Amino acid sequence: MARRTKEEAQQTRCHIMSTALNLFCQQGLAKTSLTDIANAAELTRGAIYWHFKNKEELFISLWEELCSPLSHQLDACVDEQEPDPLGKLRVFLKEVMIKISLEPAHQQMFTIMFNLESLEGEASALREHMRAQSLNFFRDLELTLANAVRLGQLPADLDLHRGATLMHCTLDGYIINWLHFPERINLIRDADFLLDTLFALIAQPHGPAVPRR
Repeated sequence: MARRTKEEAQQTRCHIMSTALNLFCQQGLAKTSLTDIANAAELTRGAIYWHFKNKEELFISLWEELCSPLSHQLDACVDEQEPDPLGKLRVFLKEVMIKISLEPAHQQMFTIMFNLESLEGEASALREHMRAQSLNFFRDLELTLANAVRLGQLPADLDLHRGATLMHCTLDGYIINWLHFPERINLIRDADFLLDTLFALIAQPHGPAVPRR
């Protein structure tokens, strides 16, 4: 009986998270309350609070489930002992694009992530959380490029900050445009073209780094 109760609790938690993800994507984080989630999930508010103390914890749990496993794949890229950091980075980025294309939950999460600037009040904590995650990703990109430079995979004069910025902004822009114009962009079909182009640009000889203020 205890095992069944534990399984039922896990099923309820998954149901709450799936319902919340749908509502966050449809209505936005700021406009979705725990009451909305409870009603849509056909549960009581008490059932929601038994699993999550607030909306912020619920969203972060969603992020951890969907995005954290992907981000951990970057661990090999930033490892100084990795012999092919650039190759590992390419595999990681292509997998992200494929997952977003094929898995609705990842599509929904990225849609939400690209619409966090409107959050105010208590929900602003979510915006800061996602900004921190974005900064961590950018830092990992810089470390990966640094490893690639050290191993001779990229030019020694590469401006790491500028290279990571180019990759980050181009990928985000491509995904945002795909979310808005899926009939015009095919992420799976274009993944190799996009990554080949990006990596070729970064591999070009560069002039002196431009000082940042």
